[in-house]
Amino acid sequence: MSQKELNKSCVLCHAYLFEEDDVVYCPVCGAPHHRECYNSIGHCALESTHGTENQYDVLKKKEKTASKKQVAESEAKTNNYGDEYYTPGDEIFENLPPIDFLGGVPADYIIEDGVTAKEARNFVISNTQRYIPKFKQLSKKNKSSWNFMAFFFPAEWLLSRKMYKRGIIIGVFMILSTLVSIPLNNTLFNLGFFDIKTNQDVIEFFTNNLNSIHWASLLAVFIGSVLDFVLRIVVAILGDYWYREHSITKIKEIKLSSDNIAEDFRKHGGVNMFMFLLGFMALRYIPQIIAMFI
Repeated sequence: MSQKELNKSCVLCHAYLFEEDDVVYCPVCGAPHHRECYNSIGHCALESTHGTENQYDVLKKKEKTASKKQVAESEAKTNNYGDEYYTPGDEIFENLPPIDFLGGVPADYIIEDGVTAKEARNFVISNTQRYIPKFKQLSKKNKSSWNFMAFFFPAEWLLSRKMYKRGIIIGVFMILSTLVSIPLNNTLFNLGFFDIKTNQDVIEFFTNNLNSIHWASLLAVFIGSVLDFVLRIVVAILGDYWYREHSITKIKEIKLSSDNIAEDFRKHGGVNMFMFLLGFMALRYIPQIIAMFI
């Protein structure tokens, strides 16, 4: 069967032009004709358009430019929003407002080890506009960032993002940083410090009772405060990188072994607010409960 020339037809008879056809082109506008058609009228069938904006080659150039523009717009839409191809977990974002949940990162951008930005979005689920650009920015050579949520709630944030092992470790150290202040608190309590109501009384209290406060308890409080601050700084700086590595590892595991990737993305990704609240309560009340028995 003969092959027709791509997107070409005789401008006079409008029949498709095939490879074996004797084709001639207008020397002015390049319009294709069967030789027989051209000879039958002795000139280009579109001669009346020569020199105008409707000239054959001018129109074709406009069509080609418009086609390229449409392709570019389609690719941009696919890259930024991923609406034109399916990735497990897309259902979560289907009925949401038309926001760029990838934060400007192309959907098919490979973050690491074959994990795309769109897969990371479907795993992270919440606040993806922040985390996906961070994932792109960070690497094994560049691990530092800043996360205010991780600074103010280090253990709680880790637990809420389902990095349970790190969350528990950081939580234990934060509890220890609080517990070391118990000896000083007990001393102050026994001396009546917590009954003081004015600033003047506070000054008089420490003037009169400074010798009763052991230097070791003051040092312990200082060490505990430094430990607490250092933990917050470390998690705030490295938290985004830890979350990036956690997400990539989980996504790879799910892709290799899961029978329902979208469901496992929701199960292992996203945010667990219950764990956030549990961590918050534990950090506030466990030191108080322990202090009751010391």
